[in-house]
Amino acid sequence: MKKILTTAMLLLMGTSAMAQETYWTFDDNQQPVLIPAECEGHFDEIRGGVFNPSIDELYEYGITFLSSQDLTVKQQGAYCIVSAALQGHTQSQFILAQLYEQGKVLPQDDLSAYKWSFIAALGGEKDAERYALTLEQFLTTDELERTNGAIQETRMKVQENIQKILNEQKDKIEQERQELTRLAQEIKSYGGSMPAVAQPKIPDSQKVRSVMPDLLNVFSESDRAE
Repeated sequence: MKKILTTAMLLLMGTSAMAQETYWTFDDNQQPVLIPAECEGHFDEIRGGVFNPSIDELYEYGITFLSSQDLTVKQQGAYCIVSAALQGHTQSQFILAQLYEQGKVLPQDDLSAYKWSFIAALGGEKDAERYALTLEQFLTTDELERTNGAIQETRMKVQENIQKILNEQKDKIEQERQELTRLAQEIKSYGGSMPAVAQPKIPDSQKVRSVMPDLLNVFSESDRAE
């Protein structure tokens, strides 16, 4: 069975390497494919940090790239789909199963197709359930036994990735909570409210008139006559 190499999983293991310098390959006989920037961790200048795309973004970009007529772009789309599938996105898991079964973008592999369709079915993807039952008819007892072990192993990886995402979200929420607490304490140090801003004093109109020059005396008689 041809397997996706470890280099294909860099993103899923939390690597923040930039896509322009990262490649993946799905077959020893194929040239490495450049990982699309949209599906890899990237630095956001506005937000000030490195951010990974969400699983929904991975799925959407994957679908977009797979619709291309260029095989290389399709393979980039497959990377996005693989990434989303390994993070628990059931639609991506089902699409990955179809990619393996068709063998046009990824190597033809009925065992991998069955594995991913079975996992997607366990996640609630109804079409994947029917797809898995169809594929199962063409597998031997020995192949089914080997695939069952691969299913359990892959499901564990998916759960680990999901837990990692949940932990990252939890850490982010905790950081935001600490920042809000800090701001609340800062406001409290001012007696419950922010210090008042001094308002500019508006001069009394009578006093202004008293210091203004007599404009009639500024001009000469001839100037006023004109």
